[in-house]
Amino acid sequence: TALAAAAPAAAQTEGRVSIGGSFTFNRTTDGDVDDVLTIGPLIRLNPRRGWGVATALNWFRADLQHPSGVGPFARLQVRPLMGGIGYTFGPERTLFNVSVVAGPSFNSAEFDDDFIEPLSSTPSIEAETSFAVRPGFSLTQTLAPRIGLTAFAGYMINRPKVVYRAASNVVYEDQWRADEIVLSVGLVYSIF
Repeated sequence: TALAAAAPAAAQTEGRVSIGGSFTFNRTTDGDVDDVLTIGPLIRLNPRRGWGVATALNWFRADLQHPSGVGPFARLQVRPLMGGIGYTFGPERTLFNVSVVAGPSFNSAEFDDDFIEPLSSTPSIEAETSFAVRPGFSLTQTLAPRIGLTAFAGYMINRPKVVYRAASNVVYEDQWRADEIVLSVGLVYSIF
């Protein structure tokens, strides 16, 4: 899920607000956090040349690998709410944007339904709120007066504290990171 904004100047497509959908690939940099491919809605202000406000969500859920290496045992849900600044440039039909956004990431973790530890005490897992920063570069290509093709590449730095207390009373901390390379492509229609 993404949300973007840019500054006023020459309009790239007719209208001010576009909606559509996108495919997003989150390539995590931690081998113990699985990569994720998602399809989701895309809402944005149509780009304009110059400086402007930039926003992003970049929400995803990823499987976490068990510390013993036996496979996935839990899921990490990452929900950053980021805002910042961006600069848009380029010819009328092909606009480029460079941006930096940052903000809180509301994270949670839960065990997979089929994960059971064979010991008497109950295991627990939790993920704390963290701070996320994501520089990025996007392209918007006008296909028709109200239709645009979008592409994005960025890198999100996000290191939530994830604490797993195993049934054996062993505690694992700082085992998993949510840093990721974000690649996205989408199609939007300007509604008004």
